[in-house]
Amino acid sequence: MIVKPFKALRPVKEYAERVQCPPYDVVSLNEAKKAVKDPYSFMSVIRPDAVAKEGESIYEVASMELKRLVEKKVLTRHEKPAFYMYSQMMNDHSQTGLVACVDTSEYPERIKRHELTRADKEEERTKHMLSTRANTGQVFLTYKSVDGIKKLLDPTKANLLYEVKSENPEVIHRVYSVDDPMLIDEITKAFSAIPAFYIADGHHRASASARVSKEIGGNGEWNYFMATIFPHDELDLMGYHRIVKDLNGMSAQDFLARVKIAGFDVSAVSNVVEPAATHHFGMYLNGRWYELRALDVEESDPIKRLDVSILQERILSAIFAITDPRTDPKIGFVGGIHGVNSLQSFVNSGKYAVAFALYPTQIEDVMNVADANLFMPPKSTWFEPKLRSGLLVHTF
Repeated sequence: MIVKPFKALRPVKEYAERVQCPPYDVVSLNEAKKAVKDPYSFMSVIRPDAVAKEGESIYEVASMELKRLVEKKVLTRHEKPAFYMYSQMMNDHSQTGLVACVDTSEYPERIKRHELTRADKEEERTKHMLSTRANTGQVFLTYKSVDGIKKLLDPTKANLLYEVKSENPEVIHRVYSVDDPMLIDEITKAFSAIPAFYIADGHHRASASARVSKEIGGNGEWNYFMATIFPHDELDLMGYHRIVKDLNGMSAQDFLARVKIAGFDVSAVSNVVEPAATHHFGMYLNGRWYELRALDVEESDPIKRLDVSILQERILSAIFAITDPRTDPKIGFVGGIHGVNSLQSFVNSGKYAVAFALYPTQIEDVMNVADANLFMPPKSTWFEPKLRSGLLVHTF
């Protein structure tokens, strides 16, 4: 695979803590508006709707906000093309990836996807990139781990640029620069032997980057997009849970009966159910937890064996008539970082009738699905910790 160093636009060290922010797609508009109260927050660039006045183009505002941070000398240009290392620690888990530019021409054949994109979201990202002339967020990639590359991505060989914390004080983010030409060359050669990258998160950013490359045309930095590339065995996936607003006209008793008919062993329990293995689900209904175990799973099918597929086909679609979870207002999604206990709160509030806790999708399943050129159901993976925005920007 092609990896290319680049001259990142990045915060002056003293402003890094104030600049960095969560990715644009994990914050609400209200949360974004709170963040932009700090004029140095990068949130104004990635969520320009939080600062745009009525009648203003959010894309023009994004471009102006990026220029403002440069003019104010909050952001500065790295002196020469470099690779960067991004290290994250959350409790006892750590992962270190390479931040580099990857070639848009390798998407989607060798930069492989496992989810479909939505046309409206892809269009929004494309317009944002064309207006700012930048990748303001990173595509989160993974590859089948190679020991030799892990040894090269040793932070002790690089220069520490930043150490910052997110809203979760248990997560520490460190960014390093790799400026040594010999190490840059070694890393480039090592990655050239990797057969494929897999998109873990950022499908819309990757797809939009490919569109931008075609729209501008010719040769230039726009033919590459910024990505952080982690070895697969360092990643931490969490369950991506489901909550449903009503029982589709059924009583709780009728619903339980239909769940059993759908191919589940169902047991009422007195404790919170944290799924402990594949095909093991937790279900919270009427103030009580149930253990669900899927029966007769087609293990040879890379899609049908997934817990998200089993739940979608057997319950969400067959019982609730939720055939398109991307757009159906009856369903909601809860990332694993919020914990299984949070599912109780949604149901106990009366806004939702039932919740389902899922065991995390395995990274090997993600790669197998991508290799087969298939697509998982939406909201199949929740990676944690999330990459911060604003610490590195690729411009073109």
